[in-house]
Amino acid sequence: MKKLMNLHIFDEGASGAEGASGNAGGKSGNNNGGSAGYTFEQAEEIATSRAEKATRAALADFYRKQGLSEEQITTAIADFKAKQKAQQPDVELLTRERDEAREKLQQYEQEKTLINKGVKNADLDYVMFKVSKLVDEKTDFAKAAEKFLKENPRYTGAGTYRVSTSTGSDNQNSGGNMNMTINDRIRAAAKR
Repeated sequence: MKKLMNLHIFDEGASGAEGASGNAGGKSGNNNGGSAGYTFEQAEEIATSRAEKATRAALADFYRKQGLSEEQITTAIADFKAKQKAQQPDVELLTRERDEAREKLQQYEQEKTLINKGVKNADLDYVMFKVSKLVDEKTDFAKAAEKFLKENPRYTGAGTYRVSTSTGSDNQNSGGNMNMTINDRIRAAAKR
């Protein structure tokens, strides 16, 4: 929706007394071809245009007083505008850098959350990917991680177990190692 502003245009040659007596934001009592409705964008464009013209006029006047020709004045003004533009920050670049930094911080915080919940480094990327699929408007990353890890405890080390193929060191003293026995049987079967 565009807002209409009621601006009173002043003729450069008209006396300032007529324009100064008008209401701010309303029409003046004396409407000699004066009031018109403008959108905010149009008013901003007019103001910018006038500011640029005033800046150019001030610079041209300054350079004339310095003794420059019209061609030199035009070149000097172009140089001034180029330097002025070069000094302005690149808003797109700054916005992109800010967004990248936010993403890295968010990823770091998510990794920290998963590590605190016991996720092994080898599984971190996979678990982060799976958990991020569960995140929505109602579920934040921490709650999604809790739900995923509850359903998949193997990624936290809680559901792991060790497999041993021997009965321990006691077996070595009482007649041989269980691994050696198994290996001997495999070799014997391979010779047949």
